[in-house]
Amino acid sequence: MLSLLLSAGGCATGTGESRTVQLAERPTWEPNDAWTYAGRRAGGPYTITRKVLREGLFEGYPAYEVEAGAAHYWFTKRLGYLARLNGDKVVRRAIPPEDFQWPLQVGKQWSSTFTWTDGGEPERRTITTGIWAVEGYEDVKTPAGTFKAFKISRREVQSGAWQEFWYSPVVKSWVKIRAGGGPDGDFEEELSAYSTH
Repeated sequence: MLSLLLSAGGCATGTGESRTVQLAERPTWEPNDAWTYAGRRAGGPYTITRKVLREGLFEGYPAYEVEAGAAHYWFTKRLGYLARLNGDKVVRRAIPPEDFQWPLQVGKQWSSTFTWTDGGEPERRTITTGIWAVEGYEDVKTPAGTFKAFKISRREVQSGAWQEFWYSPVVKSWVKIRAGGGPDGDFEEELSAYSTH
């Protein structure tokens, strides 16, 4: 089940109204699930499609391999970032992976400390702490339609880099992403098409 609505009917709220709690359970990605995004950054507009190629193991972690343009990514089954590869070469990895904490629910917060390892000569390692919060559950209008989505913020303590994700259980992924201050520069992406199983 991708989304679960728990109705707490009859709960006292001071007004006699019932409360509804929205939860998003961890999705299961399938090979050929794909999401296309219309993006904007300083260099101009772009389009990118992220497509699930397969399930497998990456450095011992059960994971999904995802194609995105010329790069391949590995994400854990909890959708945590594991690594980016160009060809067979790992150019960036996160150890341990920075997993999302499921189920998502407004008000939920967590943090994780991990090491970014960037390939190159010499290899560079940076210890990073990410602070996460599920800030809201709202309608998000995108070129692919309007979706109910959980707004999730992430901030890196050391660098100040930040991201905002809007996760839709219907889509099984993000319908909007905004980011700034990180190695990829400032950008915004909105879902323009998707195909999931």
